[in-house]
Amino acid sequence: MKKQPILSIHSIKTRRSSSFCLAVDSLELYAGTKLCITGPNGSGKSTLLEHIVGLLPYQSGEIRVCGLVVEQNMYATRSNIGFIPDDENWFVGELCAREYFALLQSIYAKAGRTVSDAYITTLANTVLFSAFSIPLRQLSHGNKKKVQIIAALMHKPPLIVIDELRNGLDPLAIIQAESLLQKEASRGACIVAASHDLWWTERIADEVLFLRNGSVLLHKTKQAILATYGSVEDAFLKKLGGSA
Repeated sequence: MKKQPILSIHSIKTRRSSSFCLAVDSLELYAGTKLCITGPNGSGKSTLLEHIVGLLPYQSGEIRVCGLVVEQNMYATRSNIGFIPDDENWFVGELCAREYFALLQSIYAKAGRTVSDAYITTLANTVLFSAFSIPLRQLSHGNKKKVQIIAALMHKPPLIVIDELRNGLDPLAIIQAESLLQKEASRGACIVAASHDLWWTERIADEVLFLRNGSVLLHKTKQAILATYGSVEDAFLKKLGGSA
């Protein structure tokens, strides 16, 4: 029996201006797979991520998470996704981290996902976060990012979506966060990460997808890219003509 993909995208199309149209014909990702999406500024990376997590509607096509069509099963789908945005305002700034995590615990409990205080503490210790009592709006950019990481992973979602993981984190926190991602993939989570960092992409990814102006220029396994081009950077330069 064929396994069900964690994430499947079929014939997605979104036109945001006369000069930009995001189009992804087909993409299926299974448990434990780490996909990195990269491309020039304005290529559609964040737009694609926002479609996947249900923040931005698409004009045609279909996205499924764990077999559920995203826009038709928004509540159930959201409980299957952990999202780490590249936006430090992704929470209620008046709450402290402890209150924010408690709010998320109650939301996930209604969806049938129990999140223990002990696991939140474990995640916080891993990413070196301890500012539980400070209002979120007063936290540094790096500590806000750590809160987002904890919030995204606390319910052990099948799909983890990340926009620029490393932005704002100090070197130790980067190492710890990357270690967490590897553990999440090992337990069977599917990870979709957008990044401009080609070195990080080559180090982390199982599969790589290049976007330019909304179009998929390349989607291959990392090993296939290395065998053909020698490195992700060389593949990027050859496929995108050195544009950045």
